[in-house]
Amino acid sequence: MKQGFLLILLFFLCLGTNSQVLTNGHLVYSNLSHNHIYSVTIIKKLNDHTLASNSKLTLLVLNQDKKIQQRISFNTGLLFEDAYTSNKNARSYVTGVNKDTEVSDYDFGDLIIADLNFDEKEDIAIKYDSGGNGGPVYNFYLQDKTGNFKLSKYLTNRVCSFPFYIDNRHKTIATQIHANVSQEGRKTFKYNPLTKKWRLVKWEMIGTKE
Repeated sequence: MKQGFLLILLFFLCLGTNSQVLTNGHLVYSNLSHNHIYSVTIIKKLNDHTLASNSKLTLLVLNQDKKIQQRISFNTGLLFEDAYTSNKNARSYVTGVNKDTEVSDYDFGDLIIADLNFDEKEDIAIKYDSGGNGGPVYNFYLQDKTGNFKLSKYLTNRVCSFPFYIDNRHKTIATQIHANVSQEGRKTFKYNPLTKKWRLVKWEMIGTKE
């Protein structure tokens, strides 16, 4: 009798504020590239506030024959409940899928395919954290000569947000996110194809409409 009572008590204690629910998700993106199919599997750890933190995400890069070319795995930051729930929340500047879709709250999607270092090869931006007022934070993977994708530490750690502007002619990208009540901060980064390095070339405050 006492043992049964203790089990029931333990059960309700586990439903407290620190309780977590595991949810599995699997998404396939077949229209973002001419050369690859992308697959995302995520195990979310949801808390009582419907936020997921330290979730396990695996991105598979497959060729058109559906053979796995590369596997990328990482633990995410904090994700909102709707992150990675639909393969429609993606964007491609290669095939044009959702390219002109309006960007809300600086969120370009869970997965974005674009040429970010101006070498005519597709690169990957994948949502790492849903972020706050400045929108999501992304992990950036650049495609190398062998066709594999390598994490760009500079873009991931210094740029963080997906760029609003990609200027192929001047080889620059620019992010523009919330800074204060009436302004946004715009950072412009320039890529040097000879040294294969980025640098911040301009940081300015942009007034927003009231």
